[in-house]
Amino acid sequence: MAVNPRIDHPTARVTAGRRFSIGANVVIATALVAGIVVFLQWIAYESSARGARWDMTSSQINSLSDATVNLLRNLDQPVTLTSLYFETDLEAEDQPFYRRTVNDLLELYQATQRSKVTAAWVNPLSHHEKFKELLARLREKPAFKDDLQKYASHVDQFKDKLDPAMRSLVQGELSAIASLAGPMGGAATQASVGQVEALLSRWQSELEATREQIDAITTTDSPQYAGATSALESTYRDFSKSLKNIQEYGTAHVTQNPALPPQATDFLANAGSRYAELVGEIEGELTALQELEPLDFDDIVRKLTPNGNPVIVETENEALVVDFSSIWPPLDPSRGGRASFADRAFKGEEKITAAILRATHKEQTAVVFVRYGGNPLFMGGFMPGQPPAPYASMKQQLEDANFVVEEWDLKTTEAPPEIDPKPTRTIYVVLKPTPPQGSPFQQQQNPQDLPFAATHRAKLASALGEAGRALFIAGWYPGQFGPMPGTYEYNEYLEPTYGIKVDMSTLVIQTINFEVGKYGVDQGFFSIHNFDFHDHVIVRGPQVRLLTLPAIAPLTVADDLPEGVVADPLITVPEEDTIWGAKNLQTYQEQLASQRYMTRTDGDTLGPFTAAVAATKGDAKIVVISARDFAADDVAFAREFAVGPQGFTIRSRNPGNVTLLVNSLHWLNDNEEIMGIGQPIESAVLQIEGEKTVKAVQALTIFVWPALALVCGAVAWWTRRR
Repeated sequence: MAVNPRIDHPTARVTAGRRFSIGANVVIATALVAGIVVFLQWIAYESSARGARWDMTSSQINSLSDATVNLLRNLDQPVTLTSLYFETDLEAEDQPFYRRTVNDLLELYQATQRSKVTAAWVNPLSHHEKFKELLARLREKPAFKDDLQKYASHVDQFKDKLDPAMRSLVQGELSAIASLAGPMGGAATQASVGQVEALLSRWQSELEATREQIDAITTTDSPQYAGATSALESTYRDFSKSLKNIQEYGTAHVTQNPALPPQATDFLANAGSRYAELVGEIEGELTALQELEPLDFDDIVRKLTPNGNPVIVETENEALVVDFSSIWPPLDPSRGGRASFADRAFKGEEKITAAILRATHKEQTAVVFVRYGGNPLFMGGFMPGQPPAPYASMKQQLEDANFVVEEWDLKTTEAPPEIDPKPTRTIYVVLKPTPPQGSPFQQQQNPQDLPFAATHRAKLASALGEAGRALFIAGWYPGQFGPMPGTYEYNEYLEPTYGIKVDMSTLVIQTINFEVGKYGVDQGFFSIHNFDFHDHVIVRGPQVRLLTLPAIAPLTVADDLPEGVVADPLITVPEEDTIWGAKNLQTYQEQLASQRYMTRTDGDTLGPFTAAVAATKGDAKIVVISARDFAADDVAFAREFAVGPQGFTIRSRNPGNVTLLVNSLHWLNDNEEIMGIGQPIESAVLQIEGEKTVKAVQALTIFVWPALALVCGAVAWWTRRR
């Protein structure tokens, strides 16, 4: 028998064995790698389902801000975040994006602090039992329970006592009238008591309807006690008035008709005595109802409409509702019609974090804006020709950051406004006084329109005391004679107390250098965007650096500061050829008019210029930001067009202005740990467009990648085998 030398040869047998061993190793290694990949992917998806996230984006769009993280990690009580974003087969195409985005955000909150934060979702259109449980839980919150019991006690007073008493009186009176005006009562009696009978008959029906209404709105899963007491107030007021009218009518009618039958006379003349006790009880109850504090719980229930898309922030003591329009404001509020998902900003973290802060920090600080003359800061723009309120949006922003915001006009009021309940601290935001209108001669003729004086400055100094906290908003302001600079009235306080002075002789300007020594201007002539930021907690972080400071008047800090004062610069305008401090604007106006460009004049100075300073003196703290109107709505909340992932959008132009103000207030309030809360967050949301896409990504990572590893291993084995 022939022997195949390739098979029987010992070397061939060894080579085949080695090939088999290598191939087996490749298969085992490939299978092991595939198994590890599958296992790791499974762990990743399970962790994701439980809220664990790793943000690998450079912009950190899938992460919470540092301010939110610090707040959550320092919580001293549990917080529950419940999304009531509805789901239905008939929902609009944008609704899944709203719901998914908010639920993802709440999961981030939960993942950041699992021991204190719980995220939940209740569909109010189908999770009926969960929704009932939610309402029942809210009613038991201490912040609502006592007030609800007060309202409920008045409803019970009506049901158990006053309603039976009123109906009994009406029925008794009608029965008495029936006996008086019966077949033998006579025409005179019937005419005398007929009007009374008609009025009481109407009340018999109205009292029945009132009882049905009260029962209907107070025996549901969500009793509307405020609505019930409002209805009772109206009923009590009108019923008491009707009884008094009957009494007045009876007395007058008996006097005018002395020939009335004795029974009719007795009935009409003694009506007051029969009604007196019940009228007293009704009017006492009416007074008690009018003294009730507004019922916050009913306001919450009104916001929990089935298709309202609210988010509820709960602590053990209370609950707050963050409505849809706050979380999803339109990018362009002036545009009419209902905005789509693509046309809305996402302010979820900003608004929900602010709600958590308000719910967990009950000690509130007051921020009092101090002005002298001028228009109100927070109200205006409602009537034609009326200027808009310059700080209305900023007031809302600060209230979101848990501040109580008021204003104080030094011109008309001697003392700061009284705030109830009394705040734990008051911080003053001091604006430059508004100069009187008209010429100096006209001002002399009108003594009511006198300029700011030392007595007004003394009012503020008295309010601040030895440990006051204040933010002074200064800047360059023109005087009454054209472009010549005005004065800064609070230099007389700042310089001797803190060694800080606003240099009103200099306006920092930004120019365009289009040829050596020749400079032009654009719309940003008075607005500076280039800054150096010092190492201070107020100006740390990227958000504050998106800043525009208009009309800067440089600050000077004395070399020899008053005793106990420590002053730290916050923001400096760097030395640049196109930025300098102008002393005489009229010269540049003349240059531009004659030669259409500017050349720097003698006396003007190059930077650096200090624009903001923080200082301490014992327990006292101040911040001085010398940029005119930097925190006013038209600057701090200015909007601009930008190009985003989905095309053109509208975004905040100067979000750093709000951050600078809010951070300054937190620092003045000794709350550095929540620095950044209350600043506007310009959020982008990474969207996966649908459930099919999600499942495709899961299939790719769980099955396709491991299969690809198996294929590669098989190819390697086959190649080695040959």
